[in-house]
Amino acid sequence: MTHKQLNLSDAIQVLVLILLSLAGNIFSYQLFFGIDFVFGSIFSFLAARMFGFKTGLAAVIVSSLYTLFLWHHLYGAIAFILELILVYTLSKRKSYSFILIDVLYWLIIGIPIILLSYSLLLNISWGHSFLVALKDGINGIFNVIIFSLLHVAIQMIKKNQQIRFQELLFIMFSAVFLIPSLFLFGYEGSKEYKEELDKLQLILEKKSQFTSNYLSNWRQTHEAALSNLKISLDEPHLAELGKSMPLLEDLYVYDSSLHLAYYYTKNKKQPFYPAKLLTDTSMPYVTGVYRDALLKADMTSLVVPIKEKGFSGYVIGTYKMEPLLKQLNHQDMRQTDVSLSLFSDSLIEHQRLTSIKSQVQAGLMKDHTIYLMEPDNLFVSKVSVWQDSYFVEKINLPYIPWDLAAKVPIEPYQSKLYGNYTGILLFMLLIIFLALIAAYFLSRFLVSSIKKLSLLTDQLSAKRLDAAAIIWPKSSIREVSRLIQGFERLVSDFNLVLGELRKKQSKLEYFAHYDVLTNMHNRYSFSIELEKALQKARREETILGVMYCDLDRFKLINDSLGHEIGDELLKGIGDIIREVCGSKAILCRHGGDEFLIAVQGIKNADELEILSQQILKKLKQPIPVEGHEVSVSCSIGISLFPYHAETQEELLTTADIAMFRAKEKGKNTYEFFNPVLRDTRERKLEIEKELERAFENKEFFLYYQPQVDLVSKKIVGAEALVRWQNPRLGNISPGEFIPIAEETGFIRTLGEWVIEEAAAGLQKLRSAGYCDISFSVNISIKQFYHQSLPDILSQKLEEYEVPRERLKIEITESVVIDHLELVLSQLQRIKELGIEIALDDFGTGYSSLNYLKKLPIDIVKIDRSFIQDIIDDAQDAAIVQAVISIADSMNLNVIAEGIEKEEQSRLLGEIGCRQGQGFYYSRPVPLDTLTDILSIDAILAD
Repeated sequence: MTHKQLNLSDAIQVLVLILLSLAGNIFSYQLFFGIDFVFGSIFSFLAARMFGFKTGLAAVIVSSLYTLFLWHHLYGAIAFILELILVYTLSKRKSYSFILIDVLYWLIIGIPIILLSYSLLLNISWGHSFLVALKDGINGIFNVIIFSLLHVAIQMIKKNQQIRFQELLFIMFSAVFLIPSLFLFGYEGSKEYKEELDKLQLILEKKSQFTSNYLSNWRQTHEAALSNLKISLDEPHLAELGKSMPLLEDLYVYDSSLHLAYYYTKNKKQPFYPAKLLTDTSMPYVTGVYRDALLKADMTSLVVPIKEKGFSGYVIGTYKMEPLLKQLNHQDMRQTDVSLSLFSDSLIEHQRLTSIKSQVQAGLMKDHTIYLMEPDNLFVSKVSVWQDSYFVEKINLPYIPWDLAAKVPIEPYQSKLYGNYTGILLFMLLIIFLALIAAYFLSRFLVSSIKKLSLLTDQLSAKRLDAAAIIWPKSSIREVSRLIQGFERLVSDFNLVLGELRKKQSKLEYFAHYDVLTNMHNRYSFSIELEKALQKARREETILGVMYCDLDRFKLINDSLGHEIGDELLKGIGDIIREVCGSKAILCRHGGDEFLIAVQGIKNADELEILSQQILKKLKQPIPVEGHEVSVSCSIGISLFPYHAETQEELLTTADIAMFRAKEKGKNTYEFFNPVLRDTRERKLEIEKELERAFENKEFFLYYQPQVDLVSKKIVGAEALVRWQNPRLGNISPGEFIPIAEETGFIRTLGEWVIEEAAAGLQKLRSAGYCDISFSVNISIKQFYHQSLPDILSQKLEEYEVPRERLKIEITESVVIDHLELVLSQLQRIKELGIEIALDDFGTGYSSLNYLKKLPIDIVKIDRSFIQDIIDDAQDAAIVQAVISIADSMNLNVIAEGIEKEEQSRLLGEIGCRQGQGFYYSRPVPLDTLTDILSIDAILAD
């Protein structure tokens, strides 16, 4: 876990783990005679793995401090601290199993440290030191196994880390093999310990029974001897009696007044006996132990009451305790390691042994008064304490008031038990070694095939899923074998799918770079190739030309002949361009009817001019397409590197600008880029930007050009024309801003405003009394895209209370031709509303007469191009007269546009034209001026 600032939850967990680590050592499990199992390192390792090395180190140091009080030395604590440092560090660096590293640590470092420190520094025998070292090693290994199991469980619960399957199996197998063995070790150890304790207890019981029997006989024998003493005997007889009793020290005879009558002493020069020990009783008794000040020895006495020949008193025999106890120990040759001692609570501290007490509670020993006599220096190792200690049991003697106890040294039993346990621990160490080997190879055997399968699945993409090249692992485990077979089938099936995907991928890669119809580069691929060509041109200092080709009126072909024929036509056009340009050109279908051509290594602009002329010439020739012969034209814009642009983006932009200029010149031509064209484009961008706020700033207004009856010379209507006065750009003509408004979609908002202003103007004229005047407004194709156009017209007329016949709409012939179906349905609805429809610019498009039959129009406006030369050009005059005749036959009104001379007005009237408009009558004027004109019934002319 990476080091980071602990939050409150983490801090609580760390504290809990440190406390558990400390508790694991405080509540140690004592096996026998100074041998303890501690469990603190389990939680120290958990703290290290979960919260980092420093946390684990703090936990093991805190918990190890208690072992100083538990074992009275620091060598065990050092071994456990080193265990965490080395095992954790190695496992993090090498990613080896904690259990394996821990076993190696104890075999190489831990056990030798304990062995040498106990034997050399604590002066404990090699045998005992070896046992302690083995015990600590197995203790440490056991703790790491428990830690590994807990850590795996935590990982599985939290699901925040992954564990290798082989490591999981190794931990589980190690636990399965070793934990039962450790419990067996504990069971066998407890059994051995109980047997030794039972032996000790039996020895003490036998010693106690023998002592009780012996002293009972001794008391009875000496009591009988003293009871047979005659008062007539003098002092020499006392001496003779004393000599016959070898353990007897002195003989005294006291009368009933406690005056000494006779005495016999073996070693004293004068008698000494504390008469206060005598009690008035008729029965013999043994006194307690007292201190003889002259002999400086512990003494006891046997008192026998005497009453004979007028004498009443006591016969007293005194004995030294030391020879008496030696005699007792000498008589019992079977228990040479048990000795009898006098104990007094005032002379020696008796402490009930805790472990013995726990054994009694566990039912392993009978509840006897067994004490532990420890050495005065308790600040040594527990092994030494037990080695120098004794088990002591008080002996209950009938009729003898002595504090007598049997004392047995622990060391022989400790050594025997240590020897037995050393064999068990060595066997355990062998079991651990064999179990780890078995766990390792068993886990590896179970995981090897799965591991190989996992590696194979990681490399499947690198092997390109070639099933024939994969060597699948074999396994004797049925489920694993089935899993491998399943993967083998899956890869085989996937190979089939992948083969199909590769085929489709090659097609997708082609589609990602090439146009399907023409097999030319698409935009993305062309951009890459053009950039390469530019870099080459820069290096070789050559000219690179880009031609932007846009087909003219291609939508008309799609609408009239269908999209399928249109697609076939595009294929044919692509073949023509490829044939003309050759292999040195980079070709691209840029859009629906747009093509880009990049020509490398040209010497001058003449080469591109010739190439453009060839393309235009070829395209003008009829192209056979599914039974049709179609001719198309094209507008071409040309830009040159490095003269017109330096970058790819600039080349395309300048070629596009030149292409639009070619269209403005009448289409079916080519145009080289000129900086002036850029100015035109920039002007267009400025207008587009100003359009966004012109409406809000109320910069638009309407002018009205009167329409005059050519017979009566009266104004019968006016065409509403929008004008724009911009504070920055000045007056902007409709020819400039109307196309831009159509491109940006602003035309719809502007068109609705024009309709509303015209309706409002009609309302003002009607309020002024001019009710016969009609206004006409121009409708853009963009307005026809919205089905709401008829509703808007109707709504505005109703809002301003204008009769519907007083508002007329004008549409251009080009709008009708390019969008016939869309426009026709809308015109029918407008016609049903009672609004008249005028066809503007008549004669400038194709099939004009045919559209007069199809469209629900009321008025035909003859284009000014036919009116300008009507006086001098007999052909124009004939065309105009023919149009008027056709219109009359179809009951259509005719308005001539662009009348600028009196002769034109007179001639049009003579040939039957009903109405006209132009500068001859009046330029477009504001509404107020139009009102003034109507008021004086005059016409403004130049």
